[in-house]
Amino acid sequence: MIQLAFAGHNRANDLGHHAPITEGLDAAFRLIREAGVEHARLLSGLAPGADELAAEAWRLAQLGPIHAVFPFLDDPAAKAAELRGVQSATWLDGAAAEALGRNPHLKQTRLVVEAADLLVVVWTGERARGAGGTADAVRCALEIGLSVLWVKPSDPRLRLIRPERLPSDFDFPEFQEGLQAGNLSHVEDATAANVREVLNLDSLAVAEAAEAMAEEGAEGQRAGSLDDWLHVWLWKTYGGFRRLLGGRVSGLAAPHPLPEDLAEQEGFRLLTAAYLKADHHANRLSAVHRSEQILLLLAMVTAAIVGSSPAVWPQLKTTAVFVELMLGLAALWVWTGAARARQHERWGEERHLAEQLRLVRACWPLGVSLVSTRARPIARHALEPEQAILRRAGLPSGKFDQARVASWGRWAMSELVDGQAAYHQAVSKREGRIAHRIHVGENTAYLFLLVVFAAYLIGHSLSDAFGVHVPHWISGLVTMAGTIVPAFAAATMALEAKLEFQEQSARSERIGDQLEGLAAQLGSSPSLDDLQGAARAAMKWHLAEASHWRDGAGRRQLFRP
Repeated sequence: MIQLAFAGHNRANDLGHHAPITEGLDAAFRLIREAGVEHARLLSGLAPGADELAAEAWRLAQLGPIHAVFPFLDDPAAKAAELRGVQSATWLDGAAAEALGRNPHLKQTRLVVEAADLLVVVWTGERARGAGGTADAVRCALEIGLSVLWVKPSDPRLRLIRPERLPSDFDFPEFQEGLQAGNLSHVEDATAANVREVLNLDSLAVAEAAEAMAEEGAEGQRAGSLDDWLHVWLWKTYGGFRRLLGGRVSGLAAPHPLPEDLAEQEGFRLLTAAYLKADHHANRLSAVHRSEQILLLLAMVTAAIVGSSPAVWPQLKTTAVFVELMLGLAALWVWTGAARARQHERWGEERHLAEQLRLVRACWPLGVSLVSTRARPIARHALEPEQAILRRAGLPSGKFDQARVASWGRWAMSELVDGQAAYHQAVSKREGRIAHRIHVGENTAYLFLLVVFAAYLIGHSLSDAFGVHVPHWISGLVTMAGTIVPAFAAATMALEAKLEFQEQSARSERIGDQLEGLAAQLGSSPSLDDLQGAARAAMKWHLAEASHWRDGAGRRQLFRP
């Protein structure tokens, strides 16, 4: 469901006569329908003035429900909103915000704008007379890359402000000066085509169709499919390897209980289902890709063992060549299939999406969105997967009183900060143990090879001195060691290069330390502002880690046999 934010003037001298504004709003919503939007949600503060006119025009357009956002828990507009048939609403604790020196109306504006796909404004183009007004709504939208459908009271034309056309060092006062001077290079006449473009309707329609086809395909598969069977045993290879060398992850913080009133929110249930699905898919791809990496390296070492075995048992030469051929063909088949499917890239993308959805789900109860953490200008099309899910989820409904902030805030911090700090510290230790033991294995293998070579040379010298014949099988074993040990060393080096245990250990330790420091700053009774600030900081670190993981997909391509 598309979400449209609305902001507009509430002063009579700004609005002027209502008739031109009503006509402009009717035209704006009609244009949105012509762009291809059949069902949408309007996000509005429902303040007297333009908000009320927009709500009435929206109802006449029959585009969908209205979700109201009120800046105070006892907002007087809330009762009137109930009488006007508003389907859902969010109440912010404006008094608590004011006690901290914050402006409740600006917080309301940010919440509405950050959740929207398009901002519709009734705006004169003049500077703001106070924080949280219409000009601030336009500023917030442009800073996060959100297009603005502009209804100007003194102009019958509908205009579209495109943030991607603004300079990289965009400054809002400069932008307004340009408007006053008639510089409209970043403003164009609104049409159904460009409104459809800024809403990403075409790309999202393709994505939704692909998702529907994937779901139909999944439902059509038999329960006992080959892939499910392989996940029962073969694709657990990496998990077994990790437990063998790294042990189990310990020291994890117990998850904070999910508040019942949060679990009952329809939007939260949608986000949870989307996250669990993406996480499950990413974990399966991870298990397959990493297990194939281990199996390919095992095949390489096995081929070295089998290929060198005729040095001890010459009669096995034909059999050894046949086994090597089969191992090589099997390894080539696995590598070719993974390369053709771009498996390493799919894994990186799915893991990145799952992490984004995890963050969206954890931050949703605090009214914090991913777009609030991005540097401007932002490419809105990069947010399509989670954007589509957020459209359906909407905003949390109900009152953000002290009890809710405390309850939901503890859970969110457990998901974003405390729990993740413990997780990353534990992962850092496990990955570090694996890297260390691989390094020990390399050193031990190298030392073993030197000892074997030295012992053989000494033994051969002594055998000549005492006239003793060295059995053929001993020379064969030395030959096997000279073949197997380098193959083992090459496999361990490839394993570290592809799965990056040492680097991941260092990165996890760093982000764990950052999160622990953030948790220490929060204190025992953080305000909603404190929680939102911590959520944004944690999201930036988590997103940086997820992006680093995705961008390093090329390094994780399967070892070529």
